[in-house]
Amino acid sequence: MFINMRRLCMLAAMVLAMAACSNNEGEGDGVDKTKLAVQDDARKPFYSRNPVSKSPAYVVEDEERRLEFPGWGSPDPQFMLSFPEAKNYGRVILEYTMGSEGRGPADYDNLVLLYVKNKADGEWYELARVFTPFGGVFDSEWEKRFYLDITEYAPMLSADTEFKYYYQGFDATADKAHTMKIKVLCYNEGEGGILGVERIYDSSLNPNNGYRGWAYGVAGYDIEAEERLGRRTINIPEGTTEVMLRVAITGHGHDMGSFPNRPDYVVLNAAEFDDNYYYIAVDGVKQEASGHIFYSNADNYIQMGTYNYDRANWAPGNPMNVHYWRLAPNAKREMIIDFDLEEFVSTFSEPNAEGVANYVVSVYAFYK
Repeated sequence: MFINMRRLCMLAAMVLAMAACSNNEGEGDGVDKTKLAVQDDARKPFYSRNPVSKSPAYVVEDEERRLEFPGWGSPDPQFMLSFPEAKNYGRVILEYTMGSEGRGPADYDNLVLLYVKNKADGEWYELARVFTPFGGVFDSEWEKRFYLDITEYAPMLSADTEFKYYYQGFDATADKAHTMKIKVLCYNEGEGGILGVERIYDSSLNPNNGYRGWAYGVAGYDIEAEERLGRRTINIPEGTTEVMLRVAITGHGHDMGSFPNRPDYVVLNAAEFDDNYYYIAVDGVKQEASGHIFYSNADNYIQMGTYNYDRANWAPGNPMNVHYWRLAPNAKREMIIDFDLEEFVSTFSEPNAEGVANYVVSVYAFYK
């Protein structure tokens, strides 16, 4: 009897250990670990008309602002908008108007980054990324309006809220310039459901290409380095039922390097005009789905220049093509996220060389 009880105890201990291993490692639970990250194809990055038909509960509007390069080393221009105190709206829409100053908008398609400051952690988060049009055919009355769903930022929009913006262009003159004007439309559609936000990657914090991006394929400076697109551990708040990744990645530059794994591919001008993908690993497991860093400009409105050429996730005169991914939180309340790009060999040896291939990246985890 003693021997049988001893064996029974040993067997029970083994079963408990196996169960613990299964819970910790996710083995044997029937979940396909290559399908933890699912891209939300139904959510649009922007709209040409307001997707909400009813009147907003609250509207915050800024003045029209001239877009010009702030100067090397100069701080980004900042402004303040006032919202109701501690009001977490159920739906928030950003109305973004592209406009012109003087005789018309400036001539080229340049990057505009709009940030909001989160009072909870004191950090700046990219709110929108927009590209100016080729303005040569437009007059002083020209403007174009877009609508972006920014509901996940609702907890940041209370009381006096700080914003800043950056314009990556040198085409503003005394009589021509691009402008921007924003209006925030707040709707009472239920309780706001965002528990928190965490930055995973942000190339604007420590860029190495001279602007706000990370060089691609430059030996010793590559975007794939651990300090750039390396592994990051996110900490998931208690009560989270879904993790949403907001992925903003756009390609720039005209590097004529090579993709070693594409022997027959002719590089078109990396990274702006080259078809590419990013890959996501969750807790060390590469996900089956990948993110396509490319955008069809076939239906873009008429401008000058190369407005109808497909590009790396953006189109002249439009907001960028943001991607949204959904992850189910695990029992450990933490995940290791890792992004990867295909190998590229640059023709440049310096990360800030004129024309170097680069990506402007921001990836945030919003907890619902």
